Amino acid sequence: MWQDLAATLNELNKIYRQLVELGKQKRSALVTIDMKTLERLLKDEDDLTKKIKELEQQRQKALINLAVKNRAIKKDSKLTDLLQYAPNAQLRQILEQLHGELSQNTAAAKELSEGNSLLIRGAMQAVAYHLNRIGGTTVEPTYGQGGGEVVSHRQNYEFDA
Repeated sequence: MWQDLAATLNELNKIYRQLVELGKQKRSALVTIDMKTLERLLKDEDDLTKKIKELEQQRQKALINLAVKNRAIKKDSKLTDLLQYAPNAQLRQILEQLHGELSQNTAAAKELSEGNSLLIRGAMQAVAYHLNRIGGTTVEPTYGQGGGEVVSHRQNYEFDA
């Protein structure tokens, strides 16, 4: 059971490292506005997210099995608390190392995701600005009744388009 937990944490680390690499590629695709690459990366990201979900379920099962054997272990116990119940020092060290790596990998993936979200929002604002400019609409510096933006349309009588 402890080996199952270690194997699951190891697999989670592999997937999160892939997710970090994918996040870097996604950032590059966003900066260069490479939509084909971005579309492929989003599909890959979705596949990795599904794998993470499956591995998290496996991790939960391993913790439940450990909790059945040792009543001091709870389903929601933190791994750092579990380490004291590991059967030997070598396994304890391996789990500690895997947990540390997983913490770093998840933090890196989260940071990249937040940065990419910022790039996406900026790109969407730029697209909206240019579409409004082309369509002859402007956003007023006031807010409407529901708190939304007030958009005005200029009357464009040019029919040569």
